Order: sequence, then C-alpha cells, then structure tokens
Amino acid sequence: MLITPVTELDAVNEIISSIGESPVNTTENPMNVDVINAIRILNIENRKFQARGWSFNMISPYKLNPDFFTQRIHWTDSFLYLKGTDGNRYIKRGEYVYNFTNQTDVFKSPIEVECILLVPFTDMPEQARHYITCRASKAFQVRYLGDAALTEVLTQAEMESWRDLQEYELEMNDYNMLDNTGVQQLKRR
Repeated sequence: MLITPVTELDAVNEIISSIGESPVNTTENPMNVDVINAIRILNIENRKFQARGWSFNMISPYKLNPDFFTQRIHWTDSFLYLKGTDGNRYIKRGEYVYNFTNQTDVFKSPIEVECILLVPFTDMPEQARHYITCRASKAFQVRYLGDAALTEVLTQAEMESWRDLQEYELEMNDYNMLDNTGVQQLKRR
C-alpha cells in the first residue's frame, strides 16, 4: 500500500520499494542505479501528468511581458502549454516564445495566454502526488522487475488514486452537467 509522499525523496522511496529495494536518505548525487531510474521515471510521469492541465497548474489569463530591449519573451522550462486568450498559438522556438499564428518572436506589448505551468512536486495537492507516485511505481516495476502479480496490485492502487484525484478536481472546479454539449442537445428538445 502506497503512502502519499510529501517530498520527492518520499516518492522515490515508494517507487523503489515497489521492487523490494531499501529506502534511501537522499536523492542528491545518487549512486544506486535503481534510485537514479526511479528519479528519472518520477520526473517523466510528473511532467506527462501535469501537461494535461489541472486545477492547480492552469492559469488563465497569464500575462507574459517581453524584454524591453529585445522585445522577446524568454521561454522557461516551467511552461508546458501556452495558448493566447486571443486565439494565437505559441510554441517554444530556441529559448523564446514564438507566435506560431503570426510567425514572429517579437512582441511589442505584453501578451495574455492560457498557461499550464509545471508545479514543483511538493507544491501539488496530495491526490496528485499520490497518483504520480502510483504511476511511476507501476512503470518502474514493469520496466525493471516485470512481476505480473505486483503489476496488478500497483494497477489497483493507481486506479484508486485516479478516483481520488478526479474527486478532488470535481470539488475544486465548478463543473455542471448541464454544460455538457450532449445534455444541452437534450435540453433543446
């Protein structure tokens, strides 16, 4: 049974425990190959998970200011998704934000975007940390141990944590069943 990790070290220890490895005291300069792989898989799963956009990492509108001298906006690694509130599409080109719609990286004024930001692991809600740890544990175990029975146990834990995450998202957002397009069509009848 996975506990909810508070720190990345807790998450790494949960991941390596999924294959019976002993916990470690630090993730700084790891020498153990399992710890190195657990950190890598945790980071991959975290980034992949957050890129979907959740109540805790989506900001709209988010204002980006160009540099006064270059009139360019520096792209930071925490940007997972940018879309202009005016419909423009923005991508990373080199180290800067690039307006794909207008084919330019020069901005004469600030832009407003819908943004998905990469949030540090410790700043995410408990349900998100737990889900990411479950996914990373399963991925780690499948890749390095491959025990079918253990995969089944970890899949069950992942499904339970997914349910908890969905409940959290429903509570944090103002969803309404009547806003669903299928329901709107029924209302018109």
